[in-house]
Amino acid sequence: MKLRTVFFSITALLMLSGCGDQETRTAEKNADPTFMFWCFRKEIVSDDYHIPDMKTEAAASYIRNRLKQVPGYVNSNFDLAAQTCTVEYKSSSVRKMNFEEAIALAGFAVNNRPANPKAKVPEGIK
Repeated sequence: MKLRTVFFSITALLMLSGCGDQETRTAEKNADPTFMFWCFRKEIVSDDYHIPDMKTEAAASYIRNRLKQVPGYVNSNFDLAAQTCTVEYKSSSVRKMNFEEAIALAGFAVNNRPANPKAKVPEGIK
């Protein structure tokens, strides 16, 4: 009986302490976190996407607006010279392929995924 009480007490303590609060994760999202044994992965992760047709600020803005519609999106940065986009997102709610799909559906080829041929990209974006 005593062992059960100790087990539940430790479990409750671990659950209450979590993997850090939101402010801690936000402040340290660029640092390599030290994981506690009950944390399985980082909540906020980032991935890079190569978008060959993204050559203007208007294209980057258009893509950013499409990415913001994906649940779990946190932030994005664009490098027009390298034609890349870095997206930060919540890994517990969305995956890398979801952002690739959003970019492709917006009418831009991304990584090895072709652009959706039926996408209607506004005039002056590409």
